[in-house]
Amino acid sequence: MIRVLQRLRRDRRGSTIIEFAILAPAIVTLFLGILQVGMWMQSYNALRSVAADAGRYTAVQYQKANHISNIDMATWARDRAIDHYLFASADVSTDVTDAANQQITGVTEKTLTLTYKFKSVMAIVGIEDQNVSYSRPIFVKAT
Repeated sequence: MIRVLQRLRRDRRGSTIIEFAILAPAIVTLFLGILQVGMWMQSYNALRSVAADAGRYTAVQYQKANHISNIDMATWARDRAIDHYLFASADVSTDVTDAANQQITGVTEKTLTLTYKFKSVMAIVGIEDQNVSYSRPIFVKAT
């Protein structure tokens, strides 16, 4: 019996599996965390691009004397996010408001706010779906 116990104590063949079983949850969680941060960054950068596109679109429309409404601007930005940046339509929202204090005479400052809710890959560790939001001012010639 003593020989069997001594032989089991010297045997290291199963230690790799045990070490992997101990470290695997931490490695998987780290990998998913990196993936989650990457998804957040991609969503944020896409929202920034949508906002830039909406700013350009609005500026061009005002140059053509097409004074579009805030609702039309928000709808255009939402459609752009869905069609060109492949955001899920149920998870993206847009809002355009006039700034409370207009800083430049003869220019109307509008604020475009985009929000996107993306699915979390970290739900197994309690991190739920995330919202990412981006706002930017848009300046147009006052009517």
